[in-house]
Amino acid sequence: MQIAVTGGTGFLGRYIIQHALDHGHQVRALTRQPASARKVASHLKVASDLKVANANLQWITGNLPEPEAIEQLLTGADAVVHSAHDAMGGRFLDPPADVLQYWNRNATGSLALLEAAAHSSVQRFIYLSSGAVHETVLGDRPLDESHPRLPSTPYGATKGAVELLIRQYGVSTSLQTATIRPTSIYGAASPIENSKWFDLIQSIRYCGPGDNERRAEGGSKTVHAADVAKATLLLIQSPQLQSGDVYNCCERMISNFEVANRAKKLLGKDCKITGVPKQPKHLMDTRKLQSLGMTYGGEELLNQTIAQIAGISNS
Repeated sequence: MQIAVTGGTGFLGRYIIQHALDHGHQVRALTRQPASARKVASHLKVASDLKVANANLQWITGNLPEPEAIEQLLTGADAVVHSAHDAMGGRFLDPPADVLQYWNRNATGSLALLEAAAHSSVQRFIYLSSGAVHETVLGDRPLDESHPRLPSTPYGATKGAVELLIRQYGVSTSLQTATIRPTSIYGAASPIENSKWFDLIQSIRYCGPGDNERRAEGGSKTVHAADVAKATLLLIQSPQLQSGDVYNCCERMISNFEVANRAKKLLGKDCKITGVPKQPKHLMDTRKLQSLGMTYGGEELLNQTIAQIAGISNS
């Protein structure tokens, strides 16, 4: 299968490309930065054969909503994974300096990609949204896919708007579509310093006599980037996909207190961890995705990631 990917040089996009190549698919990815694309390609770990990996990966330089870039990206593609989001130099939740340009890049760009895909060889279109569409959660109902979208940032509002476009195309055209809605995503990033929990884990790594106490507060409903990539390919291939639908993607709440104690054990440290494990106010219902066969990496993947961030594992 040939899979077209946007956002391939981003944190999540790299995992999506890796997973697709690991499962024998060809990938054509869109990038605004050729230098970043070369860096991604040089770090692939596909069947221990970098030459084979790069033969199955092609990069297209361009941006959404440029028609020429979209045409090149979609030519011959069987499926699209749209994971790109242009924060325009800031962090995802930061207000953009130019709201209209932000909307054009992300919402209008997504619409242009959808419209082109609907008139191409593409059979399935998977959109990567965010739990930021639920920045307000109602306490009188489950946090499932039917929960109202209540964003409070341009990021959440844009994601929610594109979810509705995905729905409209999925029910009114021959293009099969779906949205994956992950919560906070963790995993080993490149560079490793950009990883979630990096500062916390490193503080545990360097505790010692005279500096032997660490406080760990907070946490979030979380899912590993590799599991999001796994869910993406599952939706591309599942015969049970409900076109236009949203699928929540979250493993569980992971508190910083838990991460600190796991790091302490893995590093063989004797430091004192203080704080209270954060508990979720609202549990996210992910049974819909699990009904398609989705399973998560669990404690093994969590420990492996903490070890990578701590610098005691290269796996």
